[in-house]
Amino acid sequence: MTVQNETHQEPRLGVDVIGFGVGEFAYLLNVFEGPARDRSVSVFRAEELVDDVGLYTAGASSLMARDMATVDDDGDIGVKGVAAAVATALGQATRWTELSLLTEDSMDNVVLVEAPGVALMLQPRLLGTWFVFAQDPAISSAEATLRVVRQHVEQNPGGTAYLTFKTLDAEKHLLIRRDEDTWATGIPNFATDEVAETEGLDDAALLRGIRESRGEA
Repeated sequence: MTVQNETHQEPRLGVDVIGFGVGEFAYLLNVFEGPARDRSVSVFRAEELVDDVGLYTAGASSLMARDMATVDDDGDIGVKGVAAAVATALGQATRWTELSLLTEDSMDNVVLVEAPGVALMLQPRLLGTWFVFAQDPAISSAEATLRVVRQHVEQNPGGTAYLTFKTLDAEKHLLIRRDEDTWATGIPNFATDEVAETEGLDDAALLRGIRESRGEA
């Protein structure tokens, strides 16, 4: 399994959304090997999917039918285009951000996966499908994260967000809620079952908090 290097236009944040079926996603998780790929499998809770030979074989066939994969003269499958970007992000990621977007009666999820040269947001939908769109290259990953949270609370008054920031060897958590015209954050301490809260934050202060949780401060 290979990734073919070719010039292509990436999907744009909030504009171009590419969907992948469960078998296709399982195959893309299997393109690379190593700690980053294993961490991606864990983040997406896909341990059973990547071990299902029938499933990811069907996924490879589907990618070929959609012109996102080809077979070379030796019979090896290579993904290309957007599928190659997704496989690279999943297999070579250095950071994963899980965003749980909460309301009183629902929860939605977005995962930001960052690898050298590529940052993609993935959102689950029905029947194990995943929608994928590229992070806007004009903004940072912290700013993209804030944009998702802000959009969530604007569309769902009273909504909150629970963010989990992961690298290969570390994990941090951040709770976010909107209090009228300011933000409040909470950092949970699982050892003491307590949350250290900070209130009265404007957008700039919340962005700094997100960057600190990402380990960028």
